[in-house]
Amino acid sequence: MGSRLTLKITPPERLVLSDWPTPSTQGLSSAQKRQLYALQQAITEYVAGSAITPLLKRLGIWPEVFYRAYDKCVALDERGQPFGWVGLLPYLEIRGRQRRVPAVKRGKAGLTGVFTQFLDNHPDIAQALDAYLLLNATRGPGGEAGIRHKSVHMEFLRLCATKDPEKQSWPFTCRRKGAGALREFTCAFLKYRYDQIVATQYGSKAATKAKSGNGHVSRLEACMPFDVVEMDEHSMGFIGTVRINGPEGPRFLDAGRMTLLLLADRHKGWIMAFKVICREAANSGDAMDVLHAGMVGEPDWAHRQQGRPATHPLVDLDARLGWCGFNCLLLDNALMHLADELGSRVAALTGCAVNFGPIKTPARRQLAERFFNELERSGFKRLPQTTGSGPQDPQRQNPEAAARACILHERDIVELAAGLIRKHNANIGKHNLAASPLQRMTSLIGGEERDRYLFPFLPPLLEGEADLSKSLVTARIRGSMETGRRPYFTFLEVDYTSTELAQDWTLLGADALLHVLRSNVRTIDAFARHRPLGRCIAGGRWRHTDHSIDLRRHINQLLREGYIENDRNDDVVAAFEKKVGEASAKYKGNQKRMRSAVRHYGDHHTRRDVPEPRPLTGADVRDAEQAVYALLERASEPAMPGYLGWDDIAAGNGDRLDD
Repeated sequence: MGSRLTLKITPPERLVLSDWPTPSTQGLSSAQKRQLYALQQAITEYVAGSAITPLLKRLGIWPEVFYRAYDKCVALDERGQPFGWVGLLPYLEIRGRQRRVPAVKRGKAGLTGVFTQFLDNHPDIAQALDAYLLLNATRGPGGEAGIRHKSVHMEFLRLCATKDPEKQSWPFTCRRKGAGALREFTCAFLKYRYDQIVATQYGSKAATKAKSGNGHVSRLEACMPFDVVEMDEHSMGFIGTVRINGPEGPRFLDAGRMTLLLLADRHKGWIMAFKVICREAANSGDAMDVLHAGMVGEPDWAHRQQGRPATHPLVDLDARLGWCGFNCLLLDNALMHLADELGSRVAALTGCAVNFGPIKTPARRQLAERFFNELERSGFKRLPQTTGSGPQDPQRQNPEAAARACILHERDIVELAAGLIRKHNANIGKHNLAASPLQRMTSLIGGEERDRYLFPFLPPLLEGEADLSKSLVTARIRGSMETGRRPYFTFLEVDYTSTELAQDWTLLGADALLHVLRSNVRTIDAFARHRPLGRCIAGGRWRHTDHSIDLRRHINQLLREGYIENDRNDDVVAAFEKKVGEASAKYKGNQKRMRSAVRHYGDHHTRRDVPEPRPLTGADVRDAEQAVYALLERASEPAMPGYLGWDDIAAGNGDRLDD
């Protein structure tokens, strides 16, 4: 035996035992420690060149024990390095145990490791079983609630029956047919594939919770103002109203929940811009409007009306903040954020990196979510037109009728949101060390801290370059010298031309680049062959009234369906308003087409006009709380009886009390 070991075991070349760390012997018995030190001495002397046979006799070590210990020490771990002296610890397994004895045909004894042996001998069954588990664990919603061990066992037996139709081998020969081993296998599968199966096995809440506390810090930290900004949209929890001018006078109709789109700076909690949307859903144009408002430093840019002054709370401190970008933009995976124009133009113009992040993780945009919570605490949840959390919510007590009774104009709702945002920016909180976001931003821009930060100011736009308030569209210039049709282009089923374009016949067939102002598409600035073509005006029935791109699309659909009758010269926007006014007299609230028209009508009346901007003073920004409370009082005092006042609602904890 000694000579055989002497010939088989040869010291490996370049084996440096001094690099092997000594493991801790805490918890080992005295006999185990003596054996560890003896084996360590034997391996050291053997590697140094000592004869193996007399060495083992002198230390009292069996050759088989030395052979196994040496094998464990020189075995390579997952890093490709020898295990070293760690291999001398007792009960340490370098390789997993593997069954080599065939399974017995009958009885329940001697079945240890037979399940693993069976899968190794039948890789097709192992692959099919893994595919079955993964398919049922990650399936879409609506199926069976999680994996069941009985279902897995039945599928396993079905796969085994394809190999053994006579059922003369394992697992059919044992009493439980491998149910216990398969249960352990399924439990191990759920543990090792947890991130893939958590949603369908344990629910969406568990999947969302599992994304936090996993040891990875995924929340981006802002180091300076405008370093990380968040954009998010949220439905306001009350039903808004729209004022319709009908043949019998004005009337207020409910238009469903409105959507609030916010842009917030993470560093100081400053709300940069917002937009209230009356339509069913926001689109990429709304997102670009909010981003443009944040870049020019005017929070209510999307709703500034003709004759009303612009608000520039930061531009008053430093004019360069009137054209300022940001470094990172956090978005969710809404379809409006996946538009090519939004991703490419925003990144190119502002120089920011767009970060979508994982789905169903609202904590990434917690500033926007925090403001929505603050909006509810300010009184929105106590209004009589509150929709509640569901149809069975006791807070939901015919909110549509309550919204019509509380004659709150759609522009009043915009002013209410603007007042709450100004109040949020002026609130003193712990986030800014007992200061408001406005005070902190004032200190950073014009105070003693102005030299500590470098704001991402943007260079001026080049001639012919459009900002985010305009969409870029390419259109072919058409016309005919034979028929006398002067050059023009078509956008959204409407022909446009200008004096410069109509007189240049050389542009026929060329592509024009259109700078489309989404809030007013009655006129469009066009460029072709690197020169401007002037301001092109819509022809026909669209030339009379300013209108947004969303209203144009909606009216075009109504024209195609025959809902609006209009010739080529009358004002089609006025015809639409007249049709909505006439239909409002018999509106019962359940007509889908009428509700959509009401929402577009309200969105049209809250759109932005384009006056000359005039900056506000600091006093115009700070005093917003009184206006907010006044509008909330008005919303809680309907013109019709049967509803509680504001004080009674607060005392009743938001529940309506019937007489």
